[in-house]
Amino acid sequence: MNLRVIAELEPTRNREKLLKRVKLLAPHVDAIDIPEVPMGRPIASAPVVAAHLSALYPGTSFIPHIRVIDVNRVGMLSILGGLAAAGVGEAVLLRGDRPVEGRVVEDLTVEEAARLAVERLRRRPSLGAMLSIRYPLPEIERRLEAPFSFYLVLRAFTSLEKLREVSRAAHRLGKKLYAYLIVGGSNYEQLRRMLGDQPVYRPQEAVEAAAALEGVVDGVLVSSPGSLETVVETVQKLYRR
Repeated sequence: MNLRVIAELEPTRNREKLLKRVKLLAPHVDAIDIPEVPMGRPIASAPVVAAHLSALYPGTSFIPHIRVIDVNRVGMLSILGGLAAAGVGEAVLLRGDRPVEGRVVEDLTVEEAARLAVERLRRRPSLGAMLSIRYPLPEIERRLEAPFSFYLVLRAFTSLEKLREVSRAAHRLGKKLYAYLIVGGSNYEQLRRMLGDQPVYRPQEAVEAAAALEGVVDGVLVSSPGSLETVVETVQKLYRR
């Protein structure tokens, strides 16, 4: 399979659990994606975790998320500079869910944060952002013009025809697309209730979905909130394929 395989790692404050999770994922993936403050609840800082794990696993790429609603300009530049110093090569900028505590910081939009980083930082990670196929094509094309190197694609199967158009536009600009695959095991029904009309796949179905995306996107991001075992099973299947 000529797709980059990325696994989502749910952060934890428990170092023993964290290292166990990475040990299970790392042999079967090209990169590990680390969400920041999922559902607005503080767990463990994704940039700090990524910097730590990069030192322990120099052969694995870690992709932390950074929420612009948590930081101002100084904070954003400082985090990205720290990631560069730690050897973290990629990071995702997103707005994020409203925090369960404290105030929202309204200093930067996602696009403004990216432009600021490009203007001010000579050394920084490659920057990514979210991209939903449900948005109108002109809005998606404007998003592609922003100074990002890659995009995490939500709802890729909303329209494969539209996704192909987006893919052609992205690749003309030298941008990469990584499509989310939400996978369920024991948490399958719970995820379906929680995510509404967003597709949830069984592990083998996720492999078939990834095969359908070959030549359209550059990789897939396997996510299964609450079930590391399902992520591991899926990326193993993708790795063997």
